[in-house]
Amino acid sequence: MTRNRPPQRARTAGLVVEGETEFIAFPRLHREARALRFPPIKAVNLGGIGATLTPAAVAARVAPKVLAHHQRALAPIVVCFDRESREEPAGEFAADVHAATTAWIEKRTDAPVEFSVVVADRAFEAWILADAHGLHGRGRLMRAPKFRSFEGAMGQRSRKGVVELSRLLGRDYRKTVDGPDLFVAVDFVTARAPTKHGGGSASLDRLLTSLGL
Repeated sequence: MTRNRPPQRARTAGLVVEGETEFIAFPRLHREARALRFPPIKAVNLGGIGATLTPAAVAARVAPKVLAHHQRALAPIVVCFDRESREEPAGEFAADVHAATTAWIEKRTDAPVEFSVVVADRAFEAWILADAHGLHGRGRLMRAPKFRSFEGAMGQRSRKGVVELSRLLGRDYRKTVDGPDLFVAVDFVTARAPTKHGGGSASLDRLLTSLGL
């Protein structure tokens, strides 16, 4: 006699994020995002790290959160924060923070801890603006953008997408309200893919790859 087995529950991913917007947005992806099947996500908020901390200083804040996710058997574990105004490219800074975090963890435990570090280039809003044309076409943004991609851009007044999103919305962009609402509406398949016209977000693609998508 064959017994019906209960369906396997998806593993819960553990994220370490920089701010309140990401803390609100990421757990919603499992329930609300379309096209890609996001895993359940548990996020912990660092409350900001700024644009001046060294990789070692970032690691000192990040590593205890990574270790806590590991001890709770969350997987994959992804650390996510903004490049901000740093001159170092997003991928290089992510690698430096990963190395410093690994060194911190290895001094405190013998067990290997697997995790990824992804740096938004330059801020979380770049991932929304990677699908600005699609969001406009689906009625989520009032105005059409005049750019193909916002990856790596500082934006008007060096506010890293806030001014641009306000213009596209036709009102002030409310970071912790509009940010999550727009992010879960992003067409991630389109937004992650680089194009010959310069569209797509390489840092968003690294995030999705780190989540197994």
